[in-house]
Amino acid sequence: MLVVIAALVVGAAMWWQAADPGEQVALTAKAPVTESLPSPRLPPSGTSRPSSPSPAEVPSGTRLTAVYMTRMGQAVLDETGAVLFRYERDDPHKARSACLGDCAAVWVPVTTTGTPSVTGIDPGIVDTIKRPEGTRQVTLAGWPLYKFANARPGEWTGQGTDHLWFVVQSDGRRNLNCLPGPVQ
Repeated sequence: MLVVIAALVVGAAMWWQAADPGEQVALTAKAPVTESLPSPRLPPSGTSRPSSPSPAEVPSGTRLTAVYMTRMGQAVLDETGAVLFRYERDDPHKARSACLGDCAAVWVPVTTTGTPSVTGIDPGIVDTIKRPEGTRQVTLAGWPLYKFANARPGEWTGQGTDHLWFVVQSDGRRNLNCLPGPVQ
């Protein structure tokens, strides 16, 4: 009985992943991987904007913090402690996101209503772009930022998914640590 159930689960998983390549990105995030959150890095002089509101008063996407995590290495967190990602199908030279619809339901765009404050990040490489629904998505070195929908603080669920989703470093480069397999 267990063998039959296992075969059905494996078969369903293979069918699910073969369904629609456009949806594959949103459906193949790996199991959660969590690391306890470190203290933010001390920012180099001139890289931090003043912060004033308490965390409860800060709208989503308005605070970015560079951290160094023991296993993951360099990462950027939002005000909730969510590890932020970049999507390789985005083009940092175009002011738009390639993650729309179902993709954006799983890989939630980091949005803001104002100017994001930063700690340990050069404020000159932080900006926003307008999404089709009218919200402003935060960018880092031109890369739109996302977080995995169900991730808890310090969790990098989805790192390396389909060789398209990567934890973002404080300079906008992709972090290649803790990948489930080799990346070209």
